[in-house]
Amino acid sequence: MPKKDPDPARYQPSSRRQRLIVIAVTAATVVVLWLLLIYRPGGHYTIYDPPKPACKPGQTTDCVGGKADVLLLPASPASASGS
Repeated sequence: MPKKDPDPARYQPSSRRQRLIVIAVTAATVVVLWLLLIYRPGGHYTIYDPPKPACKPGQTTDCVGGKADVLLLPASPASASGS
């Protein structure tokens, strides 16, 4: 069973200075969190190289948009084995 406070008038509201400190710390925390969302710490910009030029006639390596010849054949018919 919890003990009862012998003096119920012991509660004192916070002073104006304490309230201003709480408001200032809260505002600073909000500003820091927004800055961390906007400016990511450690976020580095990557500069990408421009793409390589398209393939010259007869070139098969080190080019963008190379041509791959694919031969499509129909499936072979199932063999009828009469065992």
